[in-house]
Amino acid sequence: MSPALQSIVALAIVALAATWLVLRSLAKKKNPGCGGDCGCPSDELKAKLRP
Repeated sequence: MSPALQSIVALAIVALAATWLVLRSLAKKKNPGCGGDCGCPSDELKAKLRP
């Protein structure tokens, strides 16, 4: 593989990875948790406990 072609392929891979990371960071984040069915304190209870 020629050095020029190797550089172009490497640059394309880096650009693809950078684009994927940016899109992933900008994507709407899902609310973590189980929805309260596991027995953990719910968000309403946590809000009541905060001063």
